[in-house]
Amino acid sequence: MDDDEARLLTRARDGEVEAFAEFVRRFERRVRAVLGRLLDDERDVDEAAQDTFVQAWRNLDRFRGDAAPFTWLYRIAVNEALQRVRRKRLDTRPLPDVEEAPASPMPGARGPDDQAEEQEELAFLAARIRALDFDLRAPLVLRDVEGLSNQEVADALGLTVPAAKSRIHRARMQLREEFQQWRDPSA
Repeated sequence: MDDDEARLLTRARDGEVEAFAEFVRRFERRVRAVLGRLLDDERDVDEAAQDTFVQAWRNLDRFRGDAAPFTWLYRIAVNEALQRVRRKRLDTRPLPDVEEAPASPMPGARGPDDQAEEQEELAFLAARIRALDFDLRAPLVLRDVEGLSNQEVADALGLTVPAAKSRIHRARMQLREEFQQWRDPSA
């Protein structure tokens, strides 16, 4: 656990608004990134991010320090996203925008065809991740995109570590199968 972040929360709990503002500055981008991968609509991301920090402020007294501050915050963010997903009950999701692939560090290492193929694969995977059930998508995003440990994923989602690992595995297997079918439809 980052002691500095825990101290910020302690100071905020003691009424120091600037400490909480600093906490928000440190984590806003990461919270928005997670929410952006869990929610389809940019307005929902904006509202969920704001609601995440409002809930964190209101529940500062519930932060016990058992988990890292960002794990505690991610749990709030995931709960906000889950509430929105449940309310909307979206069955279809639009293909997300995928940023351009970064330029190759070695000129000529990858040609335009390779880059285009990589972009197509990334777009396919991003769309398939968005199409996963929320119960599989959330742990996968937290683990593979955000880089949280299995323990942190479990803490953030209120799961046991084996349950988190199982969901991550199931999500990966589903994506692998869909990717293989997409790459080789005759298989």
